[in-house]
Amino acid sequence: MNMKLIKNSLIFTFGLVLFFGCSSAPKGPSTHVGNMPTLKVGVCADYPPVIYKKGDKIMGIEADLAEYVGQKLDAKIIYVTMDFKKLIPALEDGKIDIIMSGLSDADIRKDEVRFVEPYMNSGLMAIVRKTDFNKFNSYTNIYKTLKIGCIDGTTGEVLVKENAKKAKCVVFENDKKGLAALKSGEIDIFVDDAPFILKDSSDNKNLTALPWLLSNDRLAWAMSKDSHSDYLYYKLNRIVNHARQNGDLRRILNKYFEIQVKVKQLP
Repeated sequence: MNMKLIKNSLIFTFGLVLFFGCSSAPKGPSTHVGNMPTLKVGVCADYPPVIYKKGDKIMGIEADLAEYVGQKLDAKIIYVTMDFKKLIPALEDGKIDIIMSGLSDADIRKDEVRFVEPYMNSGLMAIVRKTDFNKFNSYTNIYKTLKIGCIDGTTGEVLVKENAKKAKCVVFENDKKGLAALKSGEIDIFVDDAPFILKDSSDNKNLTALPWLLSNDRLAWAMSKDSHSDYLYYKLNRIVNHARQNGDLRRILNKYFEIQVKVKQLP
């Protein structure tokens, strides 16, 4: 993975990049509740504000988008929750129809799944304890850190292992455990997707995000490459393209945040 650093101001409005799909295919969702077809959506609901759980309810940007898709398909959305690393195997085994869980369309995943056109621009960022902020007056200091935390099986883990050869990469099952380790001093820095890092930085007075975007990623929905999924794949591309044109997708995103990040000029 190439590390991309944005040199000027970055406006985190999370704009949409969505395109038309094709028009015909063999069949759609095959299961039903009553007379209504169902869409089984795989999620790892621990990634606010993108996808998370409040009580028994699945919420967030992805949940709003899933419900929107369900209305357009006249299908009932059934959320299937599981650990992040189990999502792609579940898709390959036919246990779910689609992954809508803040997944980036990284090249390392394209051998396993196909992605609907990206709907959100994102990237990786790092968060530290506020008392340690001045230690990171250069982005290169991130990779000189002794202990860097990340989530197991994510692009954050790949970035850390490729760029911080001398550091110890400490992997966690989820971001809650990673942040707890950062707060307790078990790790020195935690790397994760920008929406989560920015939200936690604003919510926690003792933590702060470092002002560098460490990668330039795009979030997208993942589907099986099996030909039986062709109809749904092409239909989703048409739905999101139309929603982009009429402003529906922008309204969904704007419900959650519009964040401006000032990124330091590189020497």
